[in-house]
Amino acid sequence: MYTTYAMMLATRRWTDGTRAQLVDRVEQWRQSNFPPDRIPGNLRIRVRRAPDDEVYRLALEVADNASTFKKTTVITVTPHNGRLVVDVRVHNEPGRDAIIPRKRAELPPRPVIDLICEIASNIEVYDAERRVAPTVRTIATSLEGEALAADVLTAPTRRLPIVVESVIGKSPESSLTTALAIDLIGVAHVVQVVAQQAIDGFNGFFGSVVLDRNYVSILWPQPEEPLTIATSQPSRDQIVLPVLAAAALQPTLVVQPPPRTLPQSRPTTPPSTDTSTVTQLAKLRHEIEEHRSHIEQLDDELERTENERAETAEQLEEEQIRVEELTTEISLLRGRLSAVILQAVDLEAELERAKPERVMRRVLDAVNRARTECTNLEFARSAFETADKLHGPNPRDILHDLKALDSAVAAWHTDSFPSAGLTSYLRDTSGLDFVARIGEDTINRHGSWYSISHNGEVLHIGPHLRAGKNRTLNRIYLHVDPDKKRIVVGKVVAHGPDSTS
Repeated sequence: MYTTYAMMLATRRWTDGTRAQLVDRVEQWRQSNFPPDRIPGNLRIRVRRAPDDEVYRLALEVADNASTFKKTTVITVTPHNGRLVVDVRVHNEPGRDAIIPRKRAELPPRPVIDLICEIASNIEVYDAERRVAPTVRTIATSLEGEALAADVLTAPTRRLPIVVESVIGKSPESSLTTALAIDLIGVAHVVQVVAQQAIDGFNGFFGSVVLDRNYVSILWPQPEEPLTIATSQPSRDQIVLPVLAAAALQPTLVVQPPPRTLPQSRPTTPPSTDTSTVTQLAKLRHEIEEHRSHIEQLDDELERTENERAETAEQLEEEQIRVEELTTEISLLRGRLSAVILQAVDLEAELERAKPERVMRRVLDAVNRARTECTNLEFARSAFETADKLHGPNPRDILHDLKALDSAVAAWHTDSFPSAGLTSYLRDTSGLDFVARIGEDTINRHGSWYSISHNGEVLHIGPHLRAGKNRTLNRIYLHVDPDKKRIVVGKVVAHGPDSTS
């Protein structure tokens, strides 16, 4: 399986309401383009959506019986690294075991492009301070030409290439790039130069002749050199295909797995008295459809697993050669490691003699250290009382997690991400196993345990960090105030009162 199209829109200005609106719009688009009563036989639709799942994913799989190829369009809406991301990808997969040519990069169907344009117009997405939108940017003056050159040379965070065409002396109908502003939305910026002085301003600031009134140029992000299509009448494919091929190489967006659902006791209900044949038949048909859908999903998983197994076998052969090379290197490193270990033991002994108060032996020592060093966190008295009773976890691990949390709160205070993106930032950027809430059933049964007193306030704790297992298992329970961007460390324990939280 390989990618023929990839596009990503990411915004820092979002809330849970923004995410819900985007998901609803994609669902409306799906219902409009693929109504249940007119779905083709070669189309399979899969949707990941749940009230407690922050990830939305729509997969449209089309099987081409004539060429045996299987094309899958995947649309994802999810928080990632504190931003709200809309990711659209098209994958191709050969349908049989045969050596067949690889399909080239290509644009998705027009309805998909129209959906992307609508999303880009409704949310604020920026690429190195330039708005990502389905419009053409016009350059007319020398100063605007210099600003375009600055976008290339002094904007290291720019992700998207810039397609530049000179339209000096051309009619709007003869322009090659006007329609590309829509087709390449989220993949490239499109710029049209309307005056020679803008070209001169760009080349003067850039330091070399890159733009020419007769050619189309692609300005790649640094450090790639610009590409000039050296023909006065380039075809559409000569402009579009290099951009799409580069976009298809973007790494896959990693999302959180679906949330696990714990079995809950169901209330006892009296047996139904409706035993009519029609009702029973309807229930059986519903169960049959569910089983059939499940079987189809399992078939897909089996096919995908077999393909991955074949790829893994090839990789294993290459890795065996690599292992032989590493074995010799490991032998050399072991000797060096022994010397480093002895040096570390000597340094630890020296540190203990020089500053015995800095050596952490208990979890309480780690929390006391964190109170001094983590200036963006608050610590309730109960945090020290529970830490004093906790034995088993490594104090350094506790201090490491609290420092990572403190750094995340510092970024939160500088508006690096919105309050709605706190959970994804702690998981994806800080690398913490953060649980945003606990179940209502747990709160009802152990409400008093999840309440603490701090500075004359009664605070609720529920969000927590998870770490360790068995003897080193630990939970750091927190009070999170999104309005004041404030986090209070409430308790440091092995687990909650029900041994599962």
